[in-house]
Amino acid sequence: MLEGRCPVCGASDLSPVVDVLDVPIHCNLLWDTREDALAAPRGDVRLRFCRDCGHIFNIAFDPGRLEYSHQYENSLHFSARFRQYAEGLARALIERYALHGKTIVEIGCGHGEFLGLLCEMGGNHGYGFDPACPETSPDPERIVFIRDFYSEDAARFPADFVVCRQTLEHVRDPVGFLSLVCRSIREHLAAVAFFEVPNADFILRQLSVWDIIYEHVSYFWAGSLRRALEVSGFDVLDLKPTFGEQYLCVEARVRPADGEPALENIGAVDEFAGVVNLFRERYQDTCKAWRQRLDRVANDGQRAVVWGAGSKGVTFLNLVRGSGEISHVVDVNPRKHGKFIAGTGQAIVGPEFLKDYRPDRVMVMNPLYVDEIRQCLHRLGVVADVVCA
Repeated sequence: MLEGRCPVCGASDLSPVVDVLDVPIHCNLLWDTREDALAAPRGDVRLRFCRDCGHIFNIAFDPGRLEYSHQYENSLHFSARFRQYAEGLARALIERYALHGKTIVEIGCGHGEFLGLLCEMGGNHGYGFDPACPETSPDPERIVFIRDFYSEDAARFPADFVVCRQTLEHVRDPVGFLSLVCRSIREHLAAVAFFEVPNADFILRQLSVWDIIYEHVSYFWAGSLRRALEVSGFDVLDLKPTFGEQYLCVEARVRPADGEPALENIGAVDEFAGVVNLFRERYQDTCKAWRQRLDRVANDGQRAVVWGAGSKGVTFLNLVRGSGEISHVVDVNPRKHGKFIAGTGQAIVGPEFLKDYRPDRVMVMNPLYVDEIRQCLHRLGVVADVVCA
């Protein structure tokens, strides 16, 4: 477990946010049987807020309980909406940093979809680090997979551009990790690093309570993300919210040896503290309201499904009592079909299943996918109320 000090700035002036107890350790491990899913390891999330830099983190986090293997599956690229975002992001980075004929390293590459876009669009070569990546690369002449965590040995892979998406929030010591990345590319001062993390400001303001999961030890807002990068040896080139403000994207370059960190605080911590306090007050009410809503669906004899078997869907089902009335979860990722939801045991099915199942309610875990889901339901001839959770 983390000690009572902020992993970004080291301060000990912490205040409670929420305690989310007894949730699955992993939301994205695939379970072959319902019995295995129901017996999935569980842990506690005890979020604390640093009053110095505004960082939010789980003091109950134990990295030794996590397992990233070939059974870990969190790819979003089967969604047309997400592919559109990823392709636009890859195109913009290639244009902005003239990524043509370069060497790219991606930390936490998953199945290598984004690394593949950067290499294909720009004619680049890439190395992808991830203990859960496939054994073989889809394009071995252009992309090499290393089935391991990024480490000091990675310095032997000279990079013109480093990508790290949806990974930093999983790391117990973010400053130590960022310092490692900084050291690995310091010899190549022209190299740029790109990071993408969930946006804590969005989670809190939008009451996106299903985004609180055990796997994420850190919840960055713009101020704490900038602070972590600057104390690690980077100069921030650009930092902004993307993907409907659900993500924070930052581009950074290694600071020259004689440079000093700016350590500027973008946005007042006190103002962000007000957002934290409001979230704390409304968190339980949100969970309670959804429990009551599901009870009404069950009492009315209606069929409901959840669309999205990722972390949001898994967390929703585990936090909302009465979710046992929901027997199926829909996902467009075929690698999840036939598997079961951690902690609650719902079967994961493809959209085609709904043609015969005929649900009355479809509960969508991410509002950005509503139009895509409605179009899919229309193609299938399924008439149902689509509700955002």
